[in-house]
Amino acid sequence: MTSPLFFLSFILYYICMNAHTFNEIYKDMLYCALFNSKSLYENQFNLLSNLPYIRKQRNNHITIQEIFKHSWDDFKAACKSPIKQSIIDNVESMIDCRDLSKGHLFLECSDCENFHLVGLSCKSRFCASCGHKYRDARSIEIQKKLINVTHRHFVFSVPFELRPLFWKCRDLFDILFKSVNEALHRVLGLSKKDKKNDYRLGFVSFLHTSGRSLNMHPHLHVLIAEALVDKFGNQKRHYYFPFEALRKTFMFRFFINANKCLKNFGDKELYREFNILRTKIVREYKDGFYTHGPKAKELINEESKISSLRGLAKYIARYASHPPLAESNILKFDKESNLVTWKYLDYELGEDIIVTEHVFSFIKKLIRHILDKGFHQIRYFGFYSNKTSRIKDKPKLLKDYHVRDLKNKLYWRIMLLETFGYDPMLCYCGGTLSVNYEMSLLPIRERDDNYG
Repeated sequence: MTSPLFFLSFILYYICMNAHTFNEIYKDMLYCALFNSKSLYENQFNLLSNLPYIRKQRNNHITIQEIFKHSWDDFKAACKSPIKQSIIDNVESMIDCRDLSKGHLFLECSDCENFHLVGLSCKSRFCASCGHKYRDARSIEIQKKLINVTHRHFVFSVPFELRPLFWKCRDLFDILFKSVNEALHRVLGLSKKDKKNDYRLGFVSFLHTSGRSLNMHPHLHVLIAEALVDKFGNQKRHYYFPFEALRKTFMFRFFINANKCLKNFGDKELYREFNILRTKIVREYKDGFYTHGPKAKELINEESKISSLRGLAKYIARYASHPPLAESNILKFDKESNLVTWKYLDYELGEDIIVTEHVFSFIKKLIRHILDKGFHQIRYFGFYSNKTSRIKDKPKLLKDYHVRDLKNKLYWRIMLLETFGYDPMLCYCGGTLSVNYEMSLLPIRERDDNYG
């Protein structure tokens, strides 16, 4: 070790010591890493700095998991109406996420006696931690299918009067997907020849159920290719979308499909409520439902332009994997009074709104956005549908080697290295940690997973 490097590391070490960031055991680990190399010291420092206990002390960060751990059992006992099993499964999986008693990996160093345990992840989309990886995985799958043409971002929403119906009949989420698909294809204005050749759009729809205030606000984000592809694989550009016709067609297709759905649903009172609302809305919303789709810039083979579409796909995909409320918006949780304080940005006022409410009310607002098991929040339509091979030979946004590189970055070890700056398999002595399965508490189905 060179002299300047040694003294630099020594200074960093004593800054850490004097700041009282770590306890004595952690300081000994840093001291050991320090006298091996600067890179080991930095790796160990970043590892210890990102321990949940240390982050809690440093940032006073309040997690959704912490709130549910404290209040979930009491909430279930106090809840008068039955809770859907899909909600219970998601919440309790999230509560047990990284819980060592529920499962862990035993990592040990071959060069010294160092070891530590890594709790298994829950893989629930309701979990803020696991949802991050799910979001990135979905984003890669979406980008892998996109052909290299201009895309536009549309948003389809229903009036606030209809939104309570989605709580009572969740089949309406499927109706929303179906109605947007029908509306987009009905306003294309195809010629007889194009209809005969079955030209179709290609788009990916993403369902988001909540607004910033955690209210029920079902809407679809749709990524649409400005192209049509026929059953023979022939492609031609299509960039004109008549918004006036699209809004009205979307409204009437939704009413037609929702009428059939609710009629078969079996709740006569709900069906009657829907028909009253439909009459009122058709009279008041003469321009149709809200539809927004600003024109996108031309996508060409420039890295900046490609990155913008890739960024857009990642941005939209997060709606299918992130809890309705970001944990950074939770300001305070008073366990004595059972009050949660959180904030959200009101776009109309242009300022943050602070909300303080009972923890039961807060939990109820969150869990009602958990959808049924097996429900797909991201769906592919037209020539992007999984049932068609129309674009099999079309140039894609991402090359195969790009897809492989992005997928490799989803491994647990690489994600931690890129996100937090440390390699969890690198010991402070300079050795490499390995998994001891005999000492691990590991379900058989988890054995080949990415270390939780």
